[in-house]
Amino acid sequence: MSVYKFIASGIRNKSDGGERISSMSTRIGLVSVAVSIFVIIVALCVVRGFRSEIRFKTSGYMGDLVLVPPGQTPLNDLYPFTDSISVLDGLRSKAYVKNIQRVAYASGLVRDGEELLGSYFKGVDSLYDFSFFAACLDDGALPDYSTSLASNEILVSRRIADKMGYAVGSSVPAFFVKEKVNFRTFKVCGIYDAQLEELDNSMIVADIRHCQAVNGWSPDEVSNMEVVLDKRANIDLCYSELEEYVFSNLTEEDPSVFLLSVKRIFSNLFDWLNLLDYNVLTILILMMAVAGFNMISTLLIILFENISSIGLLKALGMTTASVSKVFRNVALHIVGKGLLWGNIAALVVCLLQKTLHIFKLDPVSYFVSYVPIEIDVPLILLIDAVSVAVIMLILMLTSTFIAKVDPAKTLRME
Repeated sequence: MSVYKFIASGIRNKSDGGERISSMSTRIGLVSVAVSIFVIIVALCVVRGFRSEIRFKTSGYMGDLVLVPPGQTPLNDLYPFTDSISVLDGLRSKAYVKNIQRVAYASGLVRDGEELLGSYFKGVDSLYDFSFFAACLDDGALPDYSTSLASNEILVSRRIADKMGYAVGSSVPAFFVKEKVNFRTFKVCGIYDAQLEELDNSMIVADIRHCQAVNGWSPDEVSNMEVVLDKRANIDLCYSELEEYVFSNLTEEDPSVFLLSVKRIFSNLFDWLNLLDYNVLTILILMMAVAGFNMISTLLIILFENISSIGLLKALGMTTASVSKVFRNVALHIVGKGLLWGNIAALVVCLLQKTLHIFKLDPVSYFVSYVPIEIDVPLILLIDAVSVAVIMLILMLTSTFIAKVDPAKTLRME
């Protein structure tokens, strides 16, 4: 044990005595650090949970990136392009690209009795990745589009099912108004609940062959092609690289297309997430400041109660920097215990919320029915390290007090 730690342990033992003012101050400092770390970790886990959920839902609906005709949205049902684009093989060769999916949209009306509802039919084929809809499936089963003839099975959202009175097995008459009115009768095979209001109110999943037929398109024509990325991939970085690749490698024989990011399609959701990030940054700064200045108060009280010890140490030849190091060891012990308890409390709360979904939310306003949590251990350890560094830097201010202690005066007082 170094001399600094040895002296610091003696001061800590004195300060832990129940009759000293520094004992209560030490407890306040410890609780302050623990509460600050608890709030920071929980806030970060919640924001990361929201980011993960929103990305999962938006990407599940439309892919992370979408190839669309110029000037069109992914819901385009007027200007198709052929799915034999020369850049597709190059896109698939990227390690972070998981899948490229063909999609054809058709706008139509569904009916229940006298009730009509405008809807978008999202046409997909047998190669489509249904993992998102499987995770959101509320009732029934996923459709099977691998049959030789176009399947009449459809997936409808819980919002549409409740509004129109549909259930699994219900027959759904649908009208598609194009150059002439096309009529189809579908059967509800499953009901999903993704809790993205603007899409849940109108989106129906159907066989791509129906959508191509009512739009008057050939079997190789689509509205868009969804590019699904690895969930660990950064959408912005991948978008920049793939956008440049598509722009540079399209040939004259290729249809005119461009790449659209899901962050642009759902800009309102991602802007809301960015606002949450600013709120968390504010919380982080405030909590760091509260913990730091409470620790300054704690350490100053300990310094006042040990002023004669400071004088003695300086009289024995210790420099101001060395004495400061002793008391920083005292402070580091308090901060360490506060971090430990704060981390334990935060992880317990986060794990309970992640498994039991104790705290509920209104999905209309927050896009999820409960507070989402994503625990990132490396990030938590980074926050702990940064917190210790910031608090200890703030405590450097106490060196000013130590520098002003006159050994002759304090020993005379003793």
